[in-house]
Amino acid sequence: MIRMVFFAPYPEILPIIQQVFSERPDQKEFQYEVIQDFFNNPLENINADVAIARGFTAHTMQKKGIICTELKVTGYDVIAAIDTCLKLTPVKKIAIVGAFNMVYGSENAESIYPDIRITCYPIIDEIRLEEMIQKAVSDGNGAIVGGYTTVMIAGKYNIPAVMIKSGREAVNNAIAEAKIAAEISFREKERSNEIANIMNYSFQGIMSTDRQGMITFANSYCHTLLKDVKTSLIGHSIRKYFPSIPVEHVIADGLKILSDLQYYHDLPFLVNCVPIEGEYDNAGCVLTFQNAVQIQAEERQIRKKMHQSGFKAKYHFSQIVHNSPVMDAIILDAVSFSYSDSNVLIYGETGTGKELFAQSIHNSSPRRNNPFVAINCSALSESLLESELFGYVEGAFTGAAKGGKTGFFEIAHRGTIFLDEIGDISPKLQSRLLRVLQEKEIIRLGNDTVIPVDVRVISATNKNLKEAVAKGEFRQDLLYRLDVLELNLPPLRRREHDIALLLNHFIHFEHERTGCHLHAICDQSLEELIRYPWPGNIREMKNFCERICILCQKECAEPEDVCRALPELRSLPASSAHTLTGSQYDSRELAANSAPVYDEPAEIRKALSLFRNNRTRAAEYLHIHPSTLWRKMKKYGIL
Repeated sequence: MIRMVFFAPYPEILPIIQQVFSERPDQKEFQYEVIQDFFNNPLENINADVAIARGFTAHTMQKKGIICTELKVTGYDVIAAIDTCLKLTPVKKIAIVGAFNMVYGSENAESIYPDIRITCYPIIDEIRLEEMIQKAVSDGNGAIVGGYTTVMIAGKYNIPAVMIKSGREAVNNAIAEAKIAAEISFREKERSNEIANIMNYSFQGIMSTDRQGMITFANSYCHTLLKDVKTSLIGHSIRKYFPSIPVEHVIADGLKILSDLQYYHDLPFLVNCVPIEGEYDNAGCVLTFQNAVQIQAEERQIRKKMHQSGFKAKYHFSQIVHNSPVMDAIILDAVSFSYSDSNVLIYGETGTGKELFAQSIHNSSPRRNNPFVAINCSALSESLLESELFGYVEGAFTGAAKGGKTGFFEIAHRGTIFLDEIGDISPKLQSRLLRVLQEKEIIRLGNDTVIPVDVRVISATNKNLKEAVAKGEFRQDLLYRLDVLELNLPPLRRREHDIALLLNHFIHFEHERTGCHLHAICDQSLEELIRYPWPGNIREMKNFCERICILCQKECAEPEDVCRALPELRSLPASSAHTLTGSQYDSRELAANSAPVYDEPAEIRKALSLFRNNRTRAAEYLHIHPSTLWRKMKKYGIL
C-alpha cells in the first residue's frame, strides 16, 4: 500500500483529483489524502511515502529532500489560461507570474497570439511573489496569469488575473509518476536496510566519509571497538579517531592503505582505508578497522582447529619428480596398490620419500576423502606411542588429560594410518598392533570397551624386517599382516636419471620461494653431483639446494660453490661412482659394487625381479634393447 499526499494547488481541483484516483485501475494500491495547499506552506509533519504538489510547494519539497512528484503545468494549460484572460479583458500586454518550475518559457505563447505581448516573470522564492506582481503591473501589463496565490494577490490590486489550471491528464500523470517514485524509494530503503544490517552485524568497525573527511556513516561495531566513545560518530572528522591516516591523500590521490597498524588511546587496530570512487573524482573514503589483539587470538584458535582437523594427505603421484624407468615402475605398482584396501609395507632408506608415497597412495584410494594420520614410531617412547595410537580414558594414568584422548586409530577411522619406522616398535606394541590388524578393533588404555575401527595401514621402514624376524626382534605374524603389498623405494644413487631433474626442481623452488640469485648449476658441477652417492637421499639433496641458494650469489653455481655447500664432494674419488662406504648402504650392494668384474647375469636377474619380469621395462633400466635382453636371458639360462 502506497501512502500518498496530494497538495491541491487550488480548491476547484479537489473533485478532479478524487475522480482520477477513483478511475485508476490500481486505486486499491493507494492510501491517499488530499490537502489544500496555501501560501508559504511550511510543509511539516508529512506522513506519507510520496507527495504530489505544484509550483512553489513542489520546489520546496525537492529542496528539503522530501520524495515529491510535480503536478506539471503544460503549454496547453498556459494557453487555456491566456484564452480565458483575453475573453475577460481586451488587453495587449499579459504577464505570466509564478514559480520558476511552473511558468518558465511560457512567453513562447506569443507565437500563437501575434498581437499580444506576453512576458514571463518566473521566481523561486514565494515570498517575492507580491513584489513580482507589482513589477509586472509597473511594466505596463494589463492582466496577469499565474497560480492560485498569484490570482489572490492580483485581486488585492484590482488587476485582472486568471489562474492556470491542471486537467485530469496532468493529475493522472502526476499520480503515475508518484507511484514509480514510491516503488523506487521502497527498493532503495530495502537495499539500504540490508546494507545497514550487514554493516551493523559485521565484526569490524566500518566508517565512510565525505570529500572533507567527515564521517557520514559508522556501524554499531565502531562503538564496541572505540569503547570510550559514547556519542554519535557521524559529523566528526575521521582524523579525530585515526590522526595518522592521511585521509586527504586517500580521497584526493586515490591512495589505498591496507592492513596498517594504528593506535587509538593505546588500543592497536588493523586499519584499511580506501577511496570511494565517484563519477568524476573520489567522493570520500571507507575505513574499516579491527582489534589487532582479537585478530591474534582468533588466529591462534584457527591454527588450533586446523591442527585438530588437519589429518589430510597433501601429496599426489603427479608431484613425484622423476625421469627414470625404475621410478615409473614403482609408481605404476603404487597406483595399483591404491585401488586395493590391503596393507602396504614400504621399504626404503631414510629420505627416499616413503611418506610421499604413502600419502599419494591414500589420495588415489577410495579412502581419499577420509583422514590420513601419520606417526613416527621411533620418535616416541613405548608408553607415549601406545597412548597416541590407542587413546586413553580419563584417569588411566598419572597426567592423563581430563576427558581422555582419542587415539590415532580412532581418528583414522575409514581412512589411512601411516606407521613410519615400524621396525622400531616394542614387542608389547607389536602384540597390540597385531590384534588391531586381525580384529579391526581397539581398546583405549584404562578402559574395557571395544571400539571397532576401519583403517588401512601403510607402514614404512629402513630396516630389513625379515632379518629382524630371524633375530627374534620382530613378530613374523605381524610382518605377514603388514607386508601384504610391498613397495621398495630405490636410493637416490640408483636414480641417476633423476638427480639433475631433482636438483633443478629444488633450486627453482628455492628461487621462487626466496628470490635468490641462483638459477642453475653448471655442467661440470652437475657431473660431480651425479657421482655423489647422496647417503641422505632426497632429504639431503633438498637441504643442499636450500644451502647453496643461500651461499651462492651467482646465477650459475660453479664447482667451488658446490664444494662450499657440500664439502663431502672433495673426498669423492674421481673415478668412483657411488662406492662410498657407510652404515646406510646394504652390504650386498657394496659387495656387488666392489666386485672387479661386472656380473651381467646377476644384474639381469635383479632388473627382472625389480620390474616383476616385465622385459621391456627391465631392458630400459639396463639401457639395452628388449631383443638383446631376450638373447642374453637365453645365453645365461634365465627363464
